[in-house]
Amino acid sequence: MRLDNLQRDLAYAVRMLRKSPGFTTIATLTLALGIGVNTAIFSVVDAVLLRTLPYPEPDRLAEVSTLYQSKGIERFETSQDGRTWEMVRDHATFIDAAVFSGWSAGVNFVAQGKAVYLQQQRVGSGFFRILGVSPVLGREFTPEEDRTGGPAVVALSYALWRRAFKADPAVAGRTATLRGEPYTIVGVMPPGFQTSAPADLWTPIRPSTAGEGGGTNYGIIARLKPGAQWAQADSQISVLGEAAIKERRLPPEVSARFHLIPLQRGLTEGLRRPLLILWAAVGLVLLIGCVNIAGLQLARSGARTREIATRLALGSGRAAVTRQLLAESLLLAGAGGAIGVGLGYVGLHGLARVARDSMGVWQTVTLDIRVLAVTICVSLLTAVVFGLVPALQASGIDIRSALIEAGGRGIAGGASRWPPRLLVVGEVALGMLLLVGAGLLIRTLAHLSALRPGFDATNVITAKLSLQDARYTSSQSMNRLFDESLSRIIRELPGVESAAVVLGLPYERLLNMGFRKLDGPPADRERAITNLCYVTPEYFQALRIPPASRTGHQ
Repeated sequence: MRLDNLQRDLAYAVRMLRKSPGFTTIATLTLALGIGVNTAIFSVVDAVLLRTLPYPEPDRLAEVSTLYQSKGIERFETSQDGRTWEMVRDHATFIDAAVFSGWSAGVNFVAQGKAVYLQQQRVGSGFFRILGVSPVLGREFTPEEDRTGGPAVVALSYALWRRAFKADPAVAGRTATLRGEPYTIVGVMPPGFQTSAPADLWTPIRPSTAGEGGGTNYGIIARLKPGAQWAQADSQISVLGEAAIKERRLPPEVSARFHLIPLQRGLTEGLRRPLLILWAAVGLVLLIGCVNIAGLQLARSGARTREIATRLALGSGRAAVTRQLLAESLLLAGAGGAIGVGLGYVGLHGLARVARDSMGVWQTVTLDIRVLAVTICVSLLTAVVFGLVPALQASGIDIRSALIEAGGRGIAGGASRWPPRLLVVGEVALGMLLLVGAGLLIRTLAHLSALRPGFDATNVITAKLSLQDARYTSSQSMNRLFDESLSRIIRELPGVESAAVVLGLPYERLLNMGFRKLDGPPADRERAITNLCYVTPEYFQALRIPPASRTGHQ
């Protein structure tokens, strides 16, 4: 009986919505846009913050971090130096740990007579084992290979193995040229395997306490040993690191300790706040759309007062009328949700690309069953949000007054005026909130656009190449490459005014080096970090950087 009632309500709702094509189209498109944007954003939020890491028992994976506290504010850093790694490796008994580099670098790779430019990540021995992922072919790196002077070995991604070696099952033990040197292939990782750094291949990191290891350039990943608890492992790491913390000579108002954090938090902490703010913003847009549609529903129900009063007079219960009007809202939300899923799917590809390139999102962003389930729930919720108040308001009309007035005025009684007033107040409040946020965003963008970057990128073309190659191990060989490439090739091209070589483009991550002043007050001689970028002479001319900018004065 209830199913028959639902079918009749839905059939009647379809007829009523077809009679108001303008309202139906506006309401459906409004919901579709709001739900579509929320679907796309939630797909990214789900992939980064909610979905578990794609490794076995991810809840037992951790990352060693340094927790800083100052004036009630906490922050943590996951980058560690070589001494911290040796402390964890030699003395931590509740965890298995491995060291890795948190970013990848471009390298030249030659196999089967073909040269390609690929992304390489350096990881320590045991890295794949701690993640719980074994190579599908061969093995991972051994401790002997992860030491200074160890054998040159490499592990391939599944995609690179299929592309460069045609999925040859006997690839383990073969040789490929990486950075101009022969490397022995020891393993192939399974399909779909990913780390926080996009990589086509992996090589041993060979950690040390000097050079790279003298700064905080390592990440330390850990897995709790069987039977070990988080509190035990965290306490041990904190105690082991007390001596290292004292050597850092932090200001008196700053305290610090080593701390174990879940790996997912360590890999996503920098993205958590921006993604949640973005999700809240698009959620607010959907809420404003719901309030707008609720206002339209109220206005529409006013025009249907005589119809609703007639149904009530003929014996239809108020619950039946409310159910009927909610059925119309449900159909609108369902149509908006269906179109919204399509819009979200179309927009997801571009959003995923922006998230990967601009925000460093490495997780696979897809429109899966979890996202569809949330979209369905959002659609049902919007139906209740914009349909419940108008439905209750319309079903509560005074039958006698409504029939006498013949629909001249919508809903009788002063008490019935508060829902429209509340909707107007809510719409204005939400609109002001969104308007202020949009105004601040526009002001920020305008300010950033008006800033003088100190260079002119008009008609500037760039290309990247890797010098991590055995052919360029000396300054003489690199200088020869620069001079011959610039003078004999690039500068001879038609239309080229100037050309130069630079370590990194403006705004890109450069080398950072520690330094200490040798003169001045003792308080100014503390260790500090600066960025280093090497360039060839015409770099400033190519980017039209005026002499004043080169000295740091504007």
